[in-house]
Amino acid sequence: MTIFLTIVFLVHLISWVLYQKHQFKERDLYEIKPQEAYEQNKKWHFWKGINHISVYVLVWSLYGFWSMFLFATAFWFGFDILCNVIVLKRPAFYVGVTADTDKFIRKVAEFIKIKPEYTSALIKVLILIILLILK
Repeated sequence: MTIFLTIVFLVHLISWVLYQKHQFKERDLYEIKPQEAYEQNKKWHFWKGINHISVYVLVWSLYGFWSMFLFATAFWFGFDILCNVIVLKRPAFYVGVTADTDKFIRKVAEFIKIKPEYTSALIKVLILIILLILK
């Protein structure tokens, strides 16, 4: 277990550094080279995803699958709202265009013919309710 937790810790640490690297590059390129900034945006989303997964693996190994899934969904719900409102100065359920989850939510919204913001809230709330019922 110690080796496993060490590997998870190293993945978490390295992914956090790479996430920050690409996020800072995006910020620096945003005004002068928007296409390169967009590429950096995709890279930091990838490394942030790896970072999140490392935390979820840790929670899974310590508390089990359902606790991990509940934690991941609650974190996604809260993180999105706080980032959208505080950092991006956007509505709580704002849906971007870069992250794979944003693209997925936009496709679901198009399919069910409601706004992406409503789809985002609906998906998150439904997952939380299902997890709480199944627990």
